Amino acid sequence: MTSVSLIQDSWLSVTELNEQIRDLLEEGLPFIRVEAEISDLRAPPSGHLYFTLIDGASRIRAVVWRTTRRRLSNEPRSGERVRVTGRLVVYAPRGEYQIVVEGMKPVGSGGERQRLLLLHARLTAEGLFDEANKKTLPLLPQAIGVVTSKSGAALHDITRVLDDRFPNYHLIFSPALVQGDHAPEEIAAALDRLVEDGRSQVIICGRGGGSAEDLSVFNSEVVVRAIARCPIPIISAVGHEVDQTLADLAADLRAATPSAAAERIVPEKRLLRDRLATLQRQLTQAISQKLQRQHNQLAATRKALVHPSQKINQARLRCDELTQRLYEAARTGYSTPKKELNELTTRLFSWSESRYFTLHKIRLDHCFQQLQQNGRRLPQQKRERHDTLLGRLQAISPRGVLQRGYAIIQDDQGHVLMDCSAVKAGETIHAQLAHGSLTATLTHTKE
Repeated sequence: MTSVSLIQDSWLSVTELNEQIRDLLEEGLPFIRVEAEISDLRAPPSGHLYFTLIDGASRIRAVVWRTTRRRLSNEPRSGERVRVTGRLVVYAPRGEYQIVVEGMKPVGSGGERQRLLLLHARLTAEGLFDEANKKTLPLLPQAIGVVTSKSGAALHDITRVLDDRFPNYHLIFSPALVQGDHAPEEIAAALDRLVEDGRSQVIICGRGGGSAEDLSVFNSEVVVRAIARCPIPIISAVGHEVDQTLADLAADLRAATPSAAAERIVPEKRLLRDRLATLQRQLTQAISQKLQRQHNQLAATRKALVHPSQKINQARLRCDELTQRLYEAARTGYSTPKKELNELTTRLFSWSESRYFTLHKIRLDHCFQQLQQNGRRLPQQKRERHDTLLGRLQAISPRGVLQRGYAIIQDDQGHVLMDCSAVKAGETIHAQLAHGSLTATLTHTKE
């Protein structure tokens, strides 16, 4: 280990002092092993990892170079508790020291992360983060409440944006600490003061950025419950785009920075004026077009309208014309049918007196006499024909044969027996007579 002695007769420059401190630390602690929690993890495009190792009371910066990062078995996460091995290095130009990590092994979730996860689960179960409870921001609020630090840059950023976008606004500032042990209670009290004041229509609550530890105030249960119970719409503007706090979840709207929150509250006055001018032009044009269409429609309707006296005169002329036509039609219609009727009557009488009429009348009388004779003779012929056919049908009917003493013999299956070989002695046969039937047992057969 190299010792550093102070030379009483000379004065060290800052560079010389930092170089001696570097030699002392790097040679005195060539290899270190640390167990701590990862916080404020950053991964720039270079591929390196920068973060802070913390415990309950202290912190130290650490870096993982890109080549070392590829060899790690697990990708580091913020809030994770790890065991790291590496070496201590000093950056002399700034007088800062940090750990260059060469190995890392996770040992479980950090205490702060675990506490945050448990609090998030409990508040979620109570419904403090439900989207249904989110309130709508007012359009062009007349009074804007702000809860932030007196000395921070957040208030300056908010007022600058509001002055640029919409100068005629009223800001109600309720100061509070945004960092430290008493900050949660002060933020909650500042919100309560704005609610009690009653003039604010929207509230911006936040700070101007910082590390993950600096933002821990907005993960406290006191601040989350104060935001959730506030009846005024709240925009959280914690000023950290990467990490989302519980206050962001409880607020009605989250903005990345206080400046962004101010932009969400009020639109730019110039743009509003341009928009209003555009809408006014569109409205004027629409009204003008509407009036022109109505004027054209009125002119067309007026042109189509006819004075009632003109319509009455036209109707009178039409009535006179139809009356005259009716008289002419009645006169012409009566004389023409009468003339046709006389002609037809003359033709009828002249035809009835001709010889053709006499011949047809004689023929008609003859046909009538034949019809009467046939009407008397045909029924008698049909009855005689019927009796003849009935007698012939009865003569060939099986029942007529049975009347002469014959019988129809059948076996048990109802088959008519035509041959004695179809049955055997001992079988039952049936005889159908003219009157009734017989059943007998066959004793013998004979060919």
